[in-house]
Amino acid sequence: MDTLQECCRPVFGRHETFHPRWGWFSKSVFEAKENPYVFQNQDAPLLLGVGKNMVRAIRYWGEASTLLKEVKPPKERLAAASPTRRGDALLDPNAGADPYLELTGSLWLLHWWMLQPAPYSMVPLAWYAFNVFRPQEFNASDLEQAFFEECLKGVGDWKPVQNTLIRDSSCFLRTYVATGASQIDDALDAPLRQLGLLSTVPGQKRRFRFQSPALIEAEVVLYCCADYLVNIQHSASTVSLTRLLKEVNSPGRILKIREDQLIRTLSEPSLSTWIDLSDSIGSMQIVLKADLRDIRWQALRQYYNSTDQQARAIADGGQKPLYASSTLIERLEELKRARFRSSPTTAEKSLGSCKNDLLQRMEFSAALVEAGMRK
Repeated sequence: MDTLQECCRPVFGRHETFHPRWGWFSKSVFEAKENPYVFQNQDAPLLLGVGKNMVRAIRYWGEASTLLKEVKPPKERLAAASPTRRGDALLDPNAGADPYLELTGSLWLLHWWMLQPAPYSMVPLAWYAFNVFRPQEFNASDLEQAFFEECLKGVGDWKPVQNTLIRDSSCFLRTYVATGASQIDDALDAPLRQLGLLSTVPGQKRRFRFQSPALIEAEVVLYCCADYLVNIQHSASTVSLTRLLKEVNSPGRILKIREDQLIRTLSEPSLSTWIDLSDSIGSMQIVLKADLRDIRWQALRQYYNSTDQQARAIADGGQKPLYASSTLIERLEELKRARFRSSPTTAEKSLGSCKNDLLQRMEFSAALVEAGMRK
């Protein structure tokens, strides 16, 4: 799979113009684990502490990053948003490997998961920008026009409105381009800016440039390499460095990592359990010393210093909902019972109404006396 239509869903404008903010990824998992129907609740803006449109944006970014999964229980009108096994293992507030995304490696993984076609990416413009778009320096209009032309190669829903593409382009740039104000401001406003993948061209605020990252943790790079090879069903015991750098959906494209960086990173002694580098046939080869699926979770176990079960869930649990349909029904019934127990009875409501009415009358009388209108 190497085309936009093969790798992505035609999802446009679902972010409601809001790029992912600090805390949104964690919040999506926290709240959906407590109540899988939280995003449909009328009081969702109050529960999440955001505006109504932001509620939809939080759900979208949770699903796009594979931390949430839509599940439709039988006989229920609305689909629930269940945390995935990955989301729970990474962001559970009590037992997650990195519940508040304090590790930069977790942000790299979120970026990687959003762009991987496993089974598809929900951020088509970002996928196109990193995988297919050729210019290293560009204006927003350059990207929008090129992406629009690529969309026209598809059929059906692959014909977005131009204004929607402009909003998607703006959201993409705000997600990744640092403002230059301060690292703290950027981290709070858009955590993925910390990756340093895009910047403005000096002296040209409306022109942007892709750039290689300063540092990516070795275990995270190894995970991405193994995950890419699993996704393309690679079965040989070796893989060329060129393939990891140049092919669509590869670490070289999505992480913007240079050849010298990749060689240096994969040569780290901490990775020698799983891979070796060899250039005996005239081109650099990566020798795989373990099963790719094992490499994925074991690299993350080492990075997070986590349990085997937790590492396995983070590595390959992005499409596995924490709540199955039957569990969701049970959870929904529990929530209904809890809501019934916490709501006042009819008699209590009537008594409360009488008390409120009496208090209002007393306060009104006191106000009249103070004003000299009653004796």
